[in-house]
Amino acid sequence: MDSISLLVGPAPNASRALNQDDFDTRYNFAKYRKKKTNTELVKQFAIGDNWILYQSPNSWTQILPITGWINKYHVKDTLGKDILGALYLSLLLLPQAIGFGVVINDVSAAVYSLFIPQIIYAFFGSAQHSSLGALSFTSIMIYCSIEYSSSHLSSISLCCAFIQLIQFLLPLEFIFSYISTSALSGFSVGLFIRTVFRFLPQFLVFRGHDCKSTTAHISRSADTILIIATVVAALVFLIFKWRLSRLLQSKIGFSAPHEFFVLLTVTLIIFFFQPDVAAQSTSRIDLSIPKIGLWAFPSWSTFVDSFAISIYAMTSHMQITKSIAEEKMYKVHRKQELFCFSIISLLSSLFGLLPPSSSYGSSQVNIESSKFSLVANVLSLIPTMLMVHFGAPLFNSLPICAIGIMIITSYNGWFSDLKSIREIFYSSPWDAAIAMAALVSAVVFPNVCIGFIFMLFCSVFAVSLKVQFPRMEVLAKLSDSHFSEENRYEGDCLDTPLRIIRLSGPLLSVNCESVRAELFKQAVVVKGLIGIGIGTRTASLRSQCPSAESVTARESVNLSANITIIQECDVSVALPPSEDTPAIVRFLVLSMNGVTGIDKDMLTCLSQIYGDLSSENIKILMAGVPAFVRDSMELLGFYNTVPRTQFYPNVQEALLAARNTVLPFHMSVSMNGYRDVIALSCAQSNADLNRQPSPEAV
Repeated sequence: MDSISLLVGPAPNASRALNQDDFDTRYNFAKYRKKKTNTELVKQFAIGDNWILYQSPNSWTQILPITGWINKYHVKDTLGKDILGALYLSLLLLPQAIGFGVVINDVSAAVYSLFIPQIIYAFFGSAQHSSLGALSFTSIMIYCSIEYSSSHLSSISLCCAFIQLIQFLLPLEFIFSYISTSALSGFSVGLFIRTVFRFLPQFLVFRGHDCKSTTAHISRSADTILIIATVVAALVFLIFKWRLSRLLQSKIGFSAPHEFFVLLTVTLIIFFFQPDVAAQSTSRIDLSIPKIGLWAFPSWSTFVDSFAISIYAMTSHMQITKSIAEEKMYKVHRKQELFCFSIISLLSSLFGLLPPSSSYGSSQVNIESSKFSLVANVLSLIPTMLMVHFGAPLFNSLPICAIGIMIITSYNGWFSDLKSIREIFYSSPWDAAIAMAALVSAVVFPNVCIGFIFMLFCSVFAVSLKVQFPRMEVLAKLSDSHFSEENRYEGDCLDTPLRIIRLSGPLLSVNCESVRAELFKQAVVVKGLIGIGIGTRTASLRSQCPSAESVTARESVNLSANITIIQECDVSVALPPSEDTPAIVRFLVLSMNGVTGIDKDMLTCLSQIYGDLSSENIKILMAGVPAFVRDSMELLGFYNTVPRTQFYPNVQEALLAARNTVLPFHMSVSMNGYRDVIALSCAQSNADLNRQPSPEAV
């Protein structure tokens, strides 16, 4: 048989496409209430899900977490371990507090800042382990605020308490979401570099302008004993950091408090071998119990610095606390942590002490404190107080150079942060750029608090750049239920002249021109497609529907075919179009499941595009439009220009609607004696074909 005529079209009992209105009616769609009262708007902003953590019946347990875990505390099994842990934690935390005090030139304030956080956090902290009061990168931030903004510790703590309380009361936790892990890592590496610069004079010449406020006589003493003691201390710190700490951890389950013993040994050597130096001290450390003082009204610069200190302290605290909580299988709540930190900061401001902060990264303090409960943190205050009281004379002989080496070697996270920054250069250039901007801002700005604000603005700007431009991808049909990127997959050729464009991200006014350009570009492409094709589920046709006369198909079952598409009018011998011949309708299907927002300007742009393309017989079908986007369309009158019938719940329904619009059609398949040459036509009948010589055999 020379030709076979087939009438292809939807089956008589095939269901019609389900548009969005029919879909909403069938599944009882709840329409958006257009107006809200002022009270409802205030409640939605100020309350919303902000207080969902403190709803009954667990409100009292959440506001005072100690009531939840103290009943589960096993005294016989755990108390003995916590008593030993208290002594161990005191030996770890005291050198850390001394290092914090050396950085900010106030050892007394740093040492006494160990006491309030341990007590308050045991009652109000949502975590079951704590390293508050240990040395952290906030030390260099507080030092810069005191040095460049003339801030006082009481003012910094008071501002931190106010900021943390406001973040607890209002839904302002979104600020922390702009500080990504890469940004925090980059800024922390920059703070580590600033800390090295802070002690660089002592490392080079055993003296520096900052040493005079604590132990100026030691910094000027460059005798042999001090040099040898400092070098030996540096070697011991490095050996413990890179070798012995891991060895002891694997052998006995914990690492030795080497920082305490090394500092104690070096201090005793200086105290006994240089008693004249200790006696001639002109600047002694006052370790008397601090008294309650009046608050000084903070300046704007102090408030800005405190904002940076508070945000960084909470972000780094949550990072390490959540990692420990995941390992120990309990939850940590940032809102409760903000409430706890605000109480600690407020009480610290009364005594001129430091705002709370945790040790950074996988430091020894963080690792060892996770092995004990908060009871051990509270009990650790007893040996700490005894050591402070009886060891007060030794504080005036503190070796600043040895303490500087201890501070630098105690930061464990900076090296892993550098490796993570190097890795994200290959995976995410955006995150790498943010990390490098954070690192540079911490190093370049004299006041690192201002550098943190600059880093925060860079993060917000980078996020706005990433999210304000939508992704527009052309999809290919892989199967009846699967669609994916056309430039990555090979799928079926559609039997309807259309293109599927997936839009994801926010559709804002800034994106109007890019969306318009992409849709008109796809309109040009869809014009070049054949009027009506043949649907196939075999592997012989590619997802890119042909626009030329022939396309080479893939081999299937060892059969290489050359498929020739013959349109209504041959391109080589074009006939004048008949007035009675209806124009072929083509389609652009917009898959909008990933749209996260839309504004009025974009709706106006889409309305204009719809009108322009309709005049060229190209219809726009919108599939999977989220409900909140349709709410905006209804409120802004979008349906006045784009009818509701153009909306469909998914891409499949939109494709079915497009197919039903252009089908049924008459398709002629001619066989010329060669099994690998097939001529397909979308003409009305065989008589309407423009007779041409049969294609040559392949």
